[in-house]
Amino acid sequence: MSVVFLDTSGWLAALSPREAGHQEALAAYRGCMAGRERLVTTNLVLAEMQILVSRARSGAEAVRFLDAVYADPAHEVVHVTREVERAAIDRWLRRFADQRLSLCDATSFEVMRAQRIRRVLTHDAHFALAGFEPLP
Repeated sequence: MSVVFLDTSGWLAALSPREAGHQEALAAYRGCMAGRERLVTTNLVLAEMQILVSRARSGAEAVRFLDAVYADPAHEVVHVTREVERAAIDRWLRRFADQRLSLCDATSFEVMRAQRIRRVLTHDAHFALAGFEPLP
């Protein structure tokens, strides 16, 4: 089974018609689901998604979103540990100190590296810069 990492920018674009690249991101997301690919994200990405859904729709809709993610066996949420966070700082934030890279992105990179995940649903150019394959 192949694996795709879900980043906030690509996931939000897939779910929100108001986002740039919505059709392409939605097609990629649906393709992953139809292909029964394992979809991996982190609790930090999920936290970003929750507040964005809450702001765009409502707090109740954001809770329904979280419930749906945790209820769907195709979605796996990796909880970022202190060790992953430290590795993200040392391996990614220091390496790309000239970039405006978030800790959330750096921990995503570290989870992807550790789990050997190459493909990511994202609109964030930092993932390609770090050597990953952006979808769509």
